Amino acid sequence: MTKLIDIKMNKKSERQWEVQDAMSTLQRAQDLQKDADLMKEVRIMASKEAKKFQALASGGSVAPKKTLSRKKTLKRK
Repeated sequence: MTKLIDIKMNKKSERQWEVQDAMSTLQRAQDLQKDADLMKEVRIMASKEAKKFQALASGGSVAPKKTLSRKKTLKRK
């Protein structure tokens, strides 16, 4: 019975921490929205990251592709 109470208390304290963390995140988001220059930089970076994920999702590589030079073949007579 004691273990059951401990598990409930752990879940309750974990949930309380989660709620506090979410509130902190919302407060930080409000602060970011007030800073126009920072928001501009965040949008630029988010756009770049989105492009990377889109390329990855479509089967492409995130790294720039390197092209191999073709060797010229000699024509046989």
